[in-house]
Amino acid sequence: MTQTVPATQPSEHKTACGGKVEDLTNYPSAIYHGERIYFCTQACLDLFLLNPDPFMLGEVEHPI
Repeated sequence: MTQTVPATQPSEHKTACGGKVEDLTNYPSAIYHGERIYFCTQACLDLFLLNPDPFMLGEVEHPI
């Protein structure tokens, strides 16, 4: 007999800049290489949008 376990989403999600958030609806996001990426603040998203690759590589200083 096979039992199925319902899939659950993790309660914490990492942001692009290393933070952790719980309710994703309260955070800005963008698509990067086909994946939705979340940001801790609008300022982080704005920096990401200027030049996504260096931001994701950690080459851009966190704005706050």
